Amino acid sequence: MKKALWIFPWVVLLVPFVVLSLFYDSISQEILTYRSLGGNEIQYAPKSLFTVFRVPLIEAVCAATIVIMRRKTSEFNSEFRTGYYSMWSVLLFTVALKSLFQTFEFVSTSIFSQPFYASVFFYATLAIVVGGIILAFVKGKKIFANFQSESWRLKNWEKISLTIFFLIYLSLAFAPMLIYS
Repeated sequence: MKKALWIFPWVVLLVPFVVLSLFYDSISQEILTYRSLGGNEIQYAPKSLFTVFRVPLIEAVCAATIVIMRRKTSEFNSEFRTGYYSMWSVLLFTVALKSLFQTFEFVSTSIFSQPFYASVFFYATLAIVVGGIILAFVKGKKIFANFQSESWRLKNWEKISLTIFFLIYLSLAFAPMLIYS
């Protein structure tokens, strides 16, 4: 059962890549790359492998970051270990499901021109993110209540990996704003 829980989010994270690959030729020639929170500022970019697969790549980077942080469970005493692992696992599932529903929203809009389904997937994505963050907070509340900074020290390889993932994330997230503006 534990192995299935470890594999499931990665399978879900692969689905957007498969779906987008299958429908790549049908995707519109302009891809939404930025929308402000109010929705009044919108930026489009020409269809390319980068613009089509950018969001699932961002989610994969976030998932890899979560896995590195989740590995630190051995550094906590047993009282915190379960909550810590559960907290990061909830966030991993949240990222996976967010990626899946964002892909369904994208496909609904770009390929099938179904704004109703796109709206359903948008709100489902929002519910998953909010619910996942709340559940992660509930699972990790003992850790936050009794924060011990010495337990959170990162090894050098973790620092380097997290820095690389952060730089990749920034590049994927903000490159379209710089390239296509």
